[in-house]
Amino acid sequence: MEAEPWPETPRRQFHDIHEFNKKQILQEWIKSYQKGDLLSSLKRHWKSYVPFVYAGNHETGAEERLAAKFLFCPMEEFICNGNPEEVFRTLKEKDKPSQICGHGFKTGEPTYSCRDCATDPTCVLCINCFQKSSHKQHRYRMSTSGGGGYCDCGDLEAWKMDPFCEEHKPRMEGEEDLNPMDLLPVDLSRRAKVLFLSTLQFCVDMLTWEECVHLPDGLEIDKDQADLVYHCMLFNDEVHTYDQVIQTLQKAIECTQTDAVEFATIVDREGRSSVLKGTTKECTKAKEIIQRSTSRHGSKPLKVQVMHSSVVAHQQFALKLLQWLQDIISKSDGLRRLFCLLSMESDNGDSLMEKLLLADTMLWKAGRIQSHQLLMSGVLMDQECKKRFAIIFTKNYRAMMAEFFLDDHDHDVSVLSLTVQIFTVPSLARVLITKYNLLEVIIRAFLEPCERKKNVFGKLAFDRNERNPALKRAWFVLYDLKYALICKPNASEWDNELRINFLKGLKALIELLSAMQGMDCVQRQTGHHLEFEPEWEGAFNLQLKLEDNLVLFAEWCSTDKEVLLKAYKETLDALYRCERSAEPNTKERFEVEGHTARCIKYDVATQPVSIHLPLSRFLAALHLHLEKYQLHFNSPKLLQIMDKRLEPLDLIEPPLRTQVMIAQTQAGMWRRNGFSLLNQIFFYQNVRCRGEMYDRDIVMLQIGGSLMDGNDFVIHLLNKYGLMNWVRLEYDIPGQGQEDSLRQTVMLAEEFLNLLIILLEERFVPGVGQVTEQDVVKREIIHQLCIAPMAHSELGKALPENPNHETGMEDVVKDVAKFNKPSGTGKGKYELKPEYFKNYCPYFYHYTKSEQSKSEEAQRKRKKQEGEDQCLPPPLPPPFTHQFSPIINLLQCDVVTHIFQTILTRTGATRSRSWSEPQFERVLYLIGLALHEQVRAYGDKNTSFDFVKNAMQGDNSILSLLQSLVNCNNVSQDPSKDLLAWVLRKFAEVRMMKNDPIAMEGLENISNSTDQKSETERKKKAEIAAKKRAKVMAKISKMQKDFIKGNAVLFESACSEMQSAGSDMDLSGPTSSDFPVALGQSRNNAATGNPIMATCILCQEEHEVTINGKAMVLAAYVQRSTVLSQNLSKHLENGDEYDPLYLTSDLFTGTKTGSCGHIMHHECWQKYFDVILAKERRRPLRFRQAQSYDIDKMEYLCPLCEALSNTVIPIVPSLHKLVNDSDCEVDLKFDDWLDGIKKTVENSVQKEKDQQSQEESLFIQPCPISTITRMMAESVAKNFQLLWEYVYDDASGCFSEGMREMMKKFARDVYSFGLDVQPDDENARVPIMAWSTCAFTIHTIEQTLQLEKKPLFGAVPSRQLDLLSSLVKYAAVCSQVMSPDTVKQHCVRVLTALIPDQLEKLKKDSPCILDLDMFHYLVILGMTLPTLYAEQQRSSISTIPSGGLNDKHALQLVLTAHLVQILLTYHPEPEENMEMEGDVEGENWLRIYFNLREDAGIKSEISPSPWQLCQHIRKACSPFLRCATILYHHLTGIMSPPELQTDYSDREGFEFEILCKYLSLPSNLSVLLDNSGQITTALIKSWCMSPLIKERMSASGEPIITYPTRINQLVELPDDFSELINQASKFTCPKSDGDDSRAPTMCLVCGMMLCSQSYCCRTDLPGSTTPVGAATAHAHYCGAGVGIFLRVRDCQVLLLSGRIKGCFIPPPYLDDYGETDQGLRRGYPLHLCRDRYKQLHQLWFKHSIPETIAHNIESNNNFVAIEWHNL
Repeated sequence: MEAEPWPETPRRQFHDIHEFNKKQILQEWIKSYQKGDLLSSLKRHWKSYVPFVYAGNHETGAEERLAAKFLFCPMEEFICNGNPEEVFRTLKEKDKPSQICGHGFKTGEPTYSCRDCATDPTCVLCINCFQKSSHKQHRYRMSTSGGGGYCDCGDLEAWKMDPFCEEHKPRMEGEEDLNPMDLLPVDLSRRAKVLFLSTLQFCVDMLTWEECVHLPDGLEIDKDQADLVYHCMLFNDEVHTYDQVIQTLQKAIECTQTDAVEFATIVDREGRSSVLKGTTKECTKAKEIIQRSTSRHGSKPLKVQVMHSSVVAHQQFALKLLQWLQDIISKSDGLRRLFCLLSMESDNGDSLMEKLLLADTMLWKAGRIQSHQLLMSGVLMDQECKKRFAIIFTKNYRAMMAEFFLDDHDHDVSVLSLTVQIFTVPSLARVLITKYNLLEVIIRAFLEPCERKKNVFGKLAFDRNERNPALKRAWFVLYDLKYALICKPNASEWDNELRINFLKGLKALIELLSAMQGMDCVQRQTGHHLEFEPEWEGAFNLQLKLEDNLVLFAEWCSTDKEVLLKAYKETLDALYRCERSAEPNTKERFEVEGHTARCIKYDVATQPVSIHLPLSRFLAALHLHLEKYQLHFNSPKLLQIMDKRLEPLDLIEPPLRTQVMIAQTQAGMWRRNGFSLLNQIFFYQNVRCRGEMYDRDIVMLQIGGSLMDGNDFVIHLLNKYGLMNWVRLEYDIPGQGQEDSLRQTVMLAEEFLNLLIILLEERFVPGVGQVTEQDVVKREIIHQLCIAPMAHSELGKALPENPNHETGMEDVVKDVAKFNKPSGTGKGKYELKPEYFKNYCPYFYHYTKSEQSKSEEAQRKRKKQEGEDQCLPPPLPPPFTHQFSPIINLLQCDVVTHIFQTILTRTGATRSRSWSEPQFERVLYLIGLALHEQVRAYGDKNTSFDFVKNAMQGDNSILSLLQSLVNCNNVSQDPSKDLLAWVLRKFAEVRMMKNDPIAMEGLENISNSTDQKSETERKKKAEIAAKKRAKVMAKISKMQKDFIKGNAVLFESACSEMQSAGSDMDLSGPTSSDFPVALGQSRNNAATGNPIMATCILCQEEHEVTINGKAMVLAAYVQRSTVLSQNLSKHLENGDEYDPLYLTSDLFTGTKTGSCGHIMHHECWQKYFDVILAKERRRPLRFRQAQSYDIDKMEYLCPLCEALSNTVIPIVPSLHKLVNDSDCEVDLKFDDWLDGIKKTVENSVQKEKDQQSQEESLFIQPCPISTITRMMAESVAKNFQLLWEYVYDDASGCFSEGMREMMKKFARDVYSFGLDVQPDDENARVPIMAWSTCAFTIHTIEQTLQLEKKPLFGAVPSRQLDLLSSLVKYAAVCSQVMSPDTVKQHCVRVLTALIPDQLEKLKKDSPCILDLDMFHYLVILGMTLPTLYAEQQRSSISTIPSGGLNDKHALQLVLTAHLVQILLTYHPEPEENMEMEGDVEGENWLRIYFNLREDAGIKSEISPSPWQLCQHIRKACSPFLRCATILYHHLTGIMSPPELQTDYSDREGFEFEILCKYLSLPSNLSVLLDNSGQITTALIKSWCMSPLIKERMSASGEPIITYPTRINQLVELPDDFSELINQASKFTCPKSDGDDSRAPTMCLVCGMMLCSQSYCCRTDLPGSTTPVGAATAHAHYCGAGVGIFLRVRDCQVLLLSGRIKGCFIPPPYLDDYGETDQGLRRGYPLHLCRDRYKQLHQLWFKHSIPETIAHNIESNNNFVAIEWHNL
């Protein structure tokens, strides 16, 4: 049985509602208040009136009025004991002006954070405060609010400087300590106290009430009401989708889809909705269906409850009561303070505030939002109460977080989202950490869900198919931890209590890090590939979330010596425990060059290795700060507090294993471990993670290198890399080891040397090297720009961010780089200053392998261009700090010296199996580093470092080996040779510092030998290259001559064809000295060039275009358009009933045809299209729409250029070859011609009386020419007859079957696409649409040329010329495949619009002359007029327009009508009259102007000057003449005037005369209206005196179009993007009762703001089976299915075409660096780029949106999955 969704509530439910007596109620409340029992009295009142108000099915407005009358007004009067308005106004006046803005942000509202002054990024300003603050001149970041926060203007702790805007600056000093409650009247304060407690208690009780049928004590439901009305209440969750809910509701309550969508929208917005109202049985049945339908596949069912209407009413009232409390406390600071203190008072239990906090997850969405808003406007706006609330919040944090983990609502609707308002306040956070152990509380809350994810070894282990959302929700805890750590103390702010509680939090953190240390171990696969990819993302997500917190903890520790010592000790202890919990390390001895070392026995290639070592890395971070307090690893103070600890060898072991594993991966040893390992290594070294992973590992290895003996350290490295054999000289003996193993060993040796370079050179870490943070950023920028110049965003992405999301780039980038501003619409780029290229390090440890090779290539190319050598020597590094300085001794230790000698010896060997050039280059680089350190040691008088002495000792010394390699064949590459020469020169320079006499001589010998050898090689190479080049050029020359000689005939014909350049179908003839005329008796002969030859792009066959041969077609795309519309509010409502014969002057819709210009045989095209069709039909239905073209709409991509197409245009040969010019000798005046046409129309319109209704109707029966000539004078009749004689000449042949088929197809397609109807060959409108698209296409191209200020001819692209030529000629001949009678009837019908009958037979059907688009009219008249007197049922190829006298007179008729339009609609603006002596033309126009307006009954308020009127007429009719010129140029084939082909700066001055001359019109157009004969004069008079004119001029409906019509532009956008965001934030969803729109989207055509991508605003479109989104629906009407929108909050442009296709493109808003910011990720100020916006306008105006969408879908697979119809 189907229940009614919303039955009428029985009135007997409220039988006890008596006449309302406010005075009596207040007296009763006062008595109860005096007895101390106000709540009971309130409940009695609410029990009666709440169900009446909120369960009475009242309309929204009526419900609010009743609630105010019965419920809220009495409470306000109770508080005030008088007029509430007066009392509250008095209280407000007593308030001290607030220094804190406190403006609450709505969703999507713009916020501003000053990067220079904000304490942290969460400190923001509203737009009003920002505009009035000094921060506008600073570096700021703009973003959009997610809702819920408030403006921090006036908060002293939120800003380092300038905390106030102009509006909130303190006005007076003193009175800071005044309690606002003291300003409240005592009696009012007492009443408010009791009422606040009572109402808040009621709200807490009702919102947390879990009973569905019963109410709390005092509100019990009467027995006679118990079984009346129940609600089936559906609750929201974040598990089920919109579609699932909609489908379930349709099944459960049998409602329509529209109702289901509305219910789903309310559920999503408010958290719950009553979907059914009825009996218990009906609601229970619906509940069971909903839960059964949504619990399939093991998912959690939707929450549904059957609730009594009274329970629902009281809960609804509780929500309203929270809103009322918020409003009341905003009326006075005293009331706010009073309410806050009362809510936080506790009587032997939890306070009401605590109850509300702990019950947050029990509330539905609307309840949560209202309670949070009450907290925001209450306790968070009062600084004193905020502290107390923060304490309560901290005490209950873990309990609230535990509930949140189990909740199914988003974080932004949880009370825990308020942490950003509490923990980010430095003073509050410090108190909470010091007094209430906040850090440990937060971390312990995170550790609870982590306990369930530990494995048997106590390490975290995440499952790939993890479905438990608790851990994902736990990430928010780490954000709270970061907020709390932002308030870093300085040295003087530490006290014992802060130290104790901070260290408690640190111990909790170390507990977490211990669980992460060694997690996700990987072991090398050797036998077979890994079957399943292990889970790795969870650990990296945790690392990313923890990264900022680790940095902040280390910074806290660095500010206090005692804390640092204890933190260092705790971390070492934790590492010791982790190490001892694993298998004990065994050690073995290794000897190299007489040095023995005990190394840990652990084979990375066979045993597990982990990339996650957060404890080791945290210790490295702490170690960097030891020297600040004169501490070191072996400090007595540190040793005193430690029992056991790890030795340096143990400390470096874990990070060293990681480096070896990565090196082995580079050597291809881990290739069977799949992509999970590669992904881990990628993120380990990626900019997002490397700061707390890779960089810390390098620091830890540097710590080991500084603490251990150099030889022991290097032996340990060699052992881990597996190079103990490689380092021995005998390893190079051939025949030992396998080739694969040898290759791996060589690569590992290269990686080992690379690690040595990194450990010795990478000192740009504060604490490792003597550098600052600015030096670090500079070095990063230098090395990024050494790869290539970079845009600001690219450079920013390559730099690490600090916890405040700042890279520090802007502070230093100007020092090292210059910014090249963008040219045009490109991006600006930074380019490194030349003096900083010397700082380039080719082994920079943040380079990836590809970046390293790119940077080397770029630097060598630069040096080559500048004529420098190709070497890339090491730059001079900064000195190490004291505790790290011992590491440089590695360069002079015996083992490293042995390694250098070994590699140099192998380099000089004739053959070496273990040598590689990268090894040699790295050794040279290390020697260069050693020489830099030697120079520094000499300067510092450091005698302990003497690399030069070691390098020169022995017979096989490093120096002698280097010198022996100068002419070595193995050193053949220029970079290696140049680097060797640089090292030897550096050696000589260093020796000279000690006055070594041999050094200078050696330096000269090195330079001479290297220079001579290189010069000889260069000359030899140049000679060989010159000989090769000469030989090749001679061969090519001979081949060219032979080819030309053998193809002489072909070249002669080619040269002749080249003379007529341009389009493939260019009809322009040779240049003539005579001025070309296209119409009438004096017209020029058409160009008689070669036949049009076309090549099919599919079969490559060349073919002549004829009417009876193979049909050739152009790929084309037909689309409806509103681009020219002068009235966007007017739409094509019903294509089936629309008559396109008379296109209105507002051009509200049209049909545009475009083409890529590629030609095919019609048969080839048909086969190609059939293949596409068959392919798409084989595709599963669910994938049909995942294409850049829609096969259901006959779309396809051009086979050559992939341009979007949906039809083909048949190519017609030149028209002058199809007809004879027989009317050249006919002399017939326009007036006589018009007389014949007028008589024809009058005699062709007949009356017919219906036999049954006796009503008269009109029909058209074209009159034969013989009848017309009998009514004319003999001489006139003869000429009139001669004018039409060509009609009977049918000697030119007929169209081939293929041509006829294609002609019909194109007409059918234009009809179908243009009117959005089904194809119908028999419909009489088919030929009209073919002519219409010709006219509209010419119109759009003319306006485009006018907009771009280009000449009419000469600037049109070749493909558009081909399109225009084909379209015009097709329009001229398409009547040949249509019914002759239909075409003649169209001709008569179109003539009736300008030639009204004397009997006014057609007045009711004829349009007003002011509403006609005259060019469209001209095209249809010109194309149908030749058939006017054709014989019945017979069509002749000769009945096509040819540019003769008929066309000239037709043009004159239409132009005359257009001039009348211009004069009748002209409203002159007052301006200074320019008197022109002898302005005869202007005087004539002025006289005609007044005569016409007098005939039309139009009064002229302002009289124009003759010159002003004349200029206006020329300007107004120029677009029409330009369009007509394009039409007749392509129709007749007569060349265009040369003056219209050149771009003159002052073209408007003479273009008018050129156009008139070409069209055989007088330059003084006034003669057309003044001296054309009696019939013309009478006709003009009849137009003006028509009742339709008077009706249109007096009507206040549709606007009258004036001329020249405006060229449409996209809407004007504000320059500052924040203004647009602010405008969008005020936009509310029109269908959601004033709620904010989630995705406000602006139509750039009309400026309307839409609620896009939302179910609430979906609507049905004609012919659509599914509802569509607001943007799609708007595009259907505003853009005829095509739309261009700006998604404001995402800052991106949305393009839509049809209902299933779309794409996103960059917006026209750019930052100062010339870059877009889609999604406002960077947040830099954005300003409108006019050039970008102009490009968008051209995209829209040129009808390129569908093609742009198609190309974007082809290139971006992400667009395929988007449901564009829902946007």
